[in-house]
Amino acid sequence: MVEISPIDPEEEVAVSESVADQSSPEPEPEPEPKPSEDRLLDAEAIEVAAKTIDRRTARAHLECLAQKLRRDAAALKRVEASRAKAEGGAQTSSGRGGGETSSAPAPAASPTPAPAPTPAPKPSPTKPVASAPVSATAKYSPIDRFSFDAGAYNSERVTIYIPLPGVGSIPRDRVTCEFTATSFNVVVTDLGGKNYRLVKDNLEKDIDPAKSKCVVKADKIVLKLGKCKGEYGSYDHWSELTSKKAKKKAGEKENPSESIMNMMKNMYDEGDDNMKRMIGETMMKQREGKLGRDGMGGMDDLGMGGMGGMGGMGGMGF
Repeated sequence: MVEISPIDPEEEVAVSESVADQSSPEPEPEPEPKPSEDRLLDAEAIEVAAKTIDRRTARAHLECLAQKLRRDAAALKRVEASRAKAEGGAQTSSGRGGGETSSAPAPAASPTPAPAPTPAPKPSPTKPVASAPVSATAKYSPIDRFSFDAGAYNSERVTIYIPLPGVGSIPRDRVTCEFTATSFNVVVTDLGGKNYRLVKDNLEKDIDPAKSKCVVKADKIVLKLGKCKGEYGSYDHWSELTSKKAKKKAGEKENPSESIMNMMKNMYDEGDDNMKRMIGETMMKQREGKLGRDGMGGMDDLGMGGMGGMGGMGGMGF
């Protein structure tokens, strides 16, 4: 007879554990698809479904949606690749840094002396900018080429353009301009070894120096002269840069004879041939004493018979 010995409970537990170990392992769950793969699968499913639809517009909508999903999938795939590359680089750097480190103590850092306080720089004295410095010994080449722009009606400024090649390449303080109510003075110093100057001291109208300015370009100088307002509130109208006749000074009384002479000269300069002939004949008779005591009474033909008593104008020549 065969004797069956009783099983020890501890041995029974060990046997059951070994049987459990020899059993087949549970299947691992499938990894979830990436977002890019999800979009691609959705696009493929929509394209398959679109082929089964007879309605043309509905099929077009589905195809557009599928194309959008494919574009999204491509973009997500690029993002995923960049993220994986960044994570791989971080793991590599951490693996390299995980080695054994030296246990030698680092030498104690010597105390760094505090830096000496830097004295604040003294402000350099500002040199006053001289307006149009004209040396008595320096030679200046006159600037005879410029253009004048009177501007539109009631404009605030008139403009002067002075061509001067290379003027913008020199320091700005070598180009100066002085403005007064009736003049301007432009001086350019040491441009290519030469000095230049442009002066106009009998402007047609008064200007406002505070509103006038000098602008230096690469190859030219631009002067902007601020106009003054007339008695009716609008800005003066300019026709020329300079006046043909001298302006009277402030507070100076006008000489009646001189005023008439200037008027007659303007009439002669600006009149037609007939006007010039009549004025010339009258003045000739005045010089020869062929006119009466009324002096300018011979000007009746010009509509100026009321200008008698101006015999002193016989010396006026044209």
